Amino acid sequence: MQVLVAPDGRSINPYQQLLADAAAPLGLSMTFLQGYRRVLPLSRAIRTQKPDLLHLHWPSHYLRSDRTFLRTAYCLRTLSDLKLVQMRGIPVVWTVHNLVTHDTPTPRLERWFSSRLAKLADRLIVHSPAAREAVIETLGADEDKIDIIPHGSFRSAYGALPDRAGARAALDIAPDRPVVLFFGMIRPYKGVPNLLSAWEALGDQRKDGLLVVAGSVTDDAYGEEIRSQAEATPQTRLELRYIRDDELTLLLAAADVLVLPFENSLTSGTVTLAQDYGLPVVVPQVAGSEGARGAIFAKDTTPAPLGAAILTGLAAGRSRPELQEDTTWDNVARRHAEVFQAAFERRNG
Repeated sequence: MQVLVAPDGRSINPYQQLLADAAAPLGLSMTFLQGYRRVLPLSRAIRTQKPDLLHLHWPSHYLRSDRTFLRTAYCLRTLSDLKLVQMRGIPVVWTVHNLVTHDTPTPRLERWFSSRLAKLADRLIVHSPAAREAVIETLGADEDKIDIIPHGSFRSAYGALPDRAGARAALDIAPDRPVVLFFGMIRPYKGVPNLLSAWEALGDQRKDGLLVVAGSVTDDAYGEEIRSQAEATPQTRLELRYIRDDELTLLLAAADVLVLPFENSLTSGTVTLAQDYGLPVVVPQVAGSEGARGAIFAKDTTPAPLGAAILTGLAAGRSRPELQEDTTWDNVARRHAEVFQAAFERRNG
């Protein structure tokens, strides 16, 4: 089966490539729609590449405006574009990574768009039972066409972590110093200001601990706000830049706990990455966080509950990572093949 994957997000996330590599031996050939084609990018690509199925990941890629009028037009265009794809006999499978775009300027519009897309798609893939319930309740999706396929492990992409002592030496961190890590693209919904406030409020409970905030910033003004707050927060190290894979493995090896105080999250690849290596993870009790298996939950992201959860995470220590059978990419790819085949047979009789 020839599968067209859109959009191509491999430059910022290994998820799609890992799936494609594991799917190839099963007879699934995945090609990626690169760049941004004007007018009707998806149906135009279908005409030239002639796939058997379209696998959609992040539709926000095709809603390219912050202006409400233009974003409305792009929502309508994208839905029409996908309908044209289906009219050519090509099923559409949507992996729902987010209900709406994080930090979207038009949340109500995009929730409407996502609801329409959920009805239009031949099949929906989500990563957890909690995500399935959210898609049903928030988007009104038909529960009979939703398939749960766990997020695959990232260990095959990043390999074994370096030695902890060596990683700390490379990062100039004392061997026994408690280290709290935030990693990821720094955007408002990620809650980094709340993390900095909680870290400052811990006071003497921090002891000699170090908070490391590492990741690129998409908005310069927001980056300056983060920088200003971090400079006033004791025992904080800020790395507002792109973090290379080799630097990330050093950070994961050196850290004692990962803290992700996001405001909402349907699926977090960063949670999966940390848990692949047995690193304790702190997340708040918000919509979508139920899928973070084995996480330490903060009641909310105000200083007291978030700070308490951080201390719990520091005391927990690393666990021995055990690769769950359903998160191996061979199994993840096999489940995708089953969903794709069912969608193809249903649309083509």
